Amino acid sequence: MTTSKKIDVLLVGSGVMSATLAALLNELDNSLSMMMVERLPTVAAESTDAWNNAGTGHAGYCELNYTPMSDDGVVDIGRALAINASFEASLQFWSYLVEQKTLPMPKNFINPTPHLSFVWGNEDVDFLRKRYDLLKAHHLFADMEFSDDIATLESWMPLIMQQRDKNSKSRCNPR
Repeated sequence: MTTSKKIDVLLVGSGVMSATLAALLNELDNSLSMMMVERLPTVAAESTDAWNNAGTGHAGYCELNYTPMSDDGVVDIGRALAINASFEASLQFWSYLVEQKTLPMPKNFINPTPHLSFVWGNEDVDFLRKRYDLLKAHHLFADMEFSDDIATLESWMPLIMQQRDKNSKSRCNPR
């Protein structure tokens, strides 16, 4: 026997994205009827699971693929800016949920982690410098740093620099 139930929102998957969307929709309109379906026997067991997910909010700081360079050498930072703006909106939403006592204090679930992009070779170093110059000019990336100083690179990432040829051209921009 099949029964039908009217629902306003069907959330497919029981991971962090569905849970976040459900929380947001509930804040906007708590009269919505929602249903979450999951094919696995436990919730958040696929992409959200700690073994499958870095547990990070992507802010576009170090993901080089968010800033592609065209054949003519122009670096496009549009995607990194959009991703960072979305991350900032997430921070605002989480702050609101903390104020509403829906979430615990941020120190219980937000753990800032340094981000770092490292490249070597003339072509990649030139790309990283262009990327840095463009992003640094934007207020969302204002505290980004760039260095080609070996001692600085060793202090930022001692294990990576440990066996590296000190004469090879390498650069880094952490966040």
